[in-house]
Amino acid sequence: MHDLSLYLLDVLENSVRAGAGTVAVTIAADHDADTLTLAVEDDGPGLPVTPDEALDPFFTTKKEKKTGLGLSLFRQAAEAAGGGLEMGVSDELGGVAVRASMSLRNVDRPPFGDVATSIITMVATNPEVEFVVRLSDDGERLELRGSELPRRLAELVAYQEALS
Repeated sequence: MHDLSLYLLDVLENSVRAGAGTVAVTIAADHDADTLTLAVEDDGPGLPVTPDEALDPFFTTKKEKKTGLGLSLFRQAAEAAGGGLEMGVSDELGGVAVRASMSLRNVDRPPFGDVATSIITMVATNPEVEFVVRLSDDGERLELRGSELPRRLAELVAYQEALS
C-alpha cells in the first residue's frame, strides 16, 4: 500500500469485518500547524488484543491470513511523514479508534490516492453500516452521512483535490 486511500480502506474493512454498525471517518487538515489527521472510529466489539499486539505485523484476526500488515504499514508511513498512529477505544462510539497524524507538507507523506472512491465503495458494498464522514480543512467543516454520501461525492472529491 502506498496511497492514504488504501490505508483508509484497510481500516474501514477491518471495522466492517469486526461487525461495526456505525463507522466514523475524520480527515482533518490544518495548514498552519502543518498537520494531517485521518481517524476511523467504530461501534464494534473493540480490540481482541492490546493496541501494541494489533500493530504487530504478524497479528491478524483473519483466519485465511498469516500476517496483518495493514496497520503496521500505516503506522510506518505516518511515522516516516513526521507523525504516528495510535489505536484505542473510541470515546464517541465505544469500539475501536485508529488515528494517524502526519505532516501535511512532509516530502514522505503518502499521496492521498482516491479517498473518495474508497469511502463510496465501502458505503455501496455495506449498506447495513452507517458511515459518517467528517472533513475539516483549516476549520471549515463538512459532515456527510450514510445515504447522502454518494449524492455528495463531488464535495468529497473537491476536498481530496484541495489537499493533494
